[in-house]
Amino acid sequence: MDIWHVIILDILNKMNGSRRCTGIYYILTGKKTSQSLSDSQWFGIEHYYASFKGMAYSAFNDALTELQHARMIVKKEDQLYLVTKTGEQFLLDQRKRLSFLENLNGLKYSSIESTCWHVITLFVQALSNALYLQGDYSPVVREREAVRLVKTLYPRSEEERRKKADALYREMHFLLQHSDSASAGIFIKKLSGYKRIGNTFEQIGREWNMSQAEAILRFRSVLHSFIQHSAALKSDFPVLHSLIGSFTEIPALTRSASLTYDMLSKDMSLQQIMKIRNLKASTLEDHLVEIAREIPEFSISPFISKKESDEIKHFYHKTKENKLRPMKDAFPHLSYLQIRLVLAKEGGTHGAGSST
Repeated sequence: MDIWHVIILDILNKMNGSRRCTGIYYILTGKKTSQSLSDSQWFGIEHYYASFKGMAYSAFNDALTELQHARMIVKKEDQLYLVTKTGEQFLLDQRKRLSFLENLNGLKYSSIESTCWHVITLFVQALSNALYLQGDYSPVVREREAVRLVKTLYPRSEEERRKKADALYREMHFLLQHSDSASAGIFIKKLSGYKRIGNTFEQIGREWNMSQAEAILRFRSVLHSFIQHSAALKSDFPVLHSLIGSFTEIPALTRSASLTYDMLSKDMSLQQIMKIRNLKASTLEDHLVEIAREIPEFSISPFISKKESDEIKHFYHKTKENKLRPMKDAFPHLSYLQIRLVLAKEGGTHGAGSST
């Protein structure tokens, strides 16, 4: 069983037959829909979002068939599966080996990870070659945004370059020390420098005797750790923050929700937005939930009182209910939107889901 079997199995286990396979496929491949974004938080699987961006649906179905043949899942009904005791034990057996997956946060970082990596690896390559007085080398990255940023931040004097290189080394060394050895080693193998071009994932897979899929996820787990620490602890990781910090300040909204947020920021009413954009009420509600989840300063007080909000949060923490219908039954005077907004603001595993 490869790593994608484990991830699919874990998602099925967490969802416990409450979502169809199409929705799981959208989460794995990083399709930005209100439902896939909400479900990623609702079921506590943010780290799995966009794990396999290029996976074909046929490959996903093949994995489900293989899990069935291994008696790890059983079909509940069309497109719905439950994990068996055998599957649950398999997940327990794999937990330690795959603990690095907890460092992933595809929901937050999948849209910016590529540019962040390009900036880091190009900056490291440029500094490394400069320290060895080598100006004639082929840049490993030509992405316009990454090149522009590296040129802007690149130290002009030799003394500045040495100081910056020392500081960046200390920051990266600290974070790599706090990653598992395999993932840290893979991340280092990907870096380019003086007389060195980073390895491909195919080369790394052969060297480490693992699938390319696992090598990629281990690499991304370290990269996501870099992004998370540079955003949360700016003063502790000033060089990394200067390189990639700006990318984390952009809310991870779908394009449509982003347009809605822009209109709300201009003090347009919900009715105006629906009329101008020709939106259904349900679509606008999905946007509001997405905005509440992704933008901390967005207040839900115009939609629900603090007392009612606190009651919903208390009910959730007491029952650990992950379906909205029982919550609606407990609070019949409140709308689904009001409940979803509160849960979205809670964040993490309390994000908003559908009514099923």
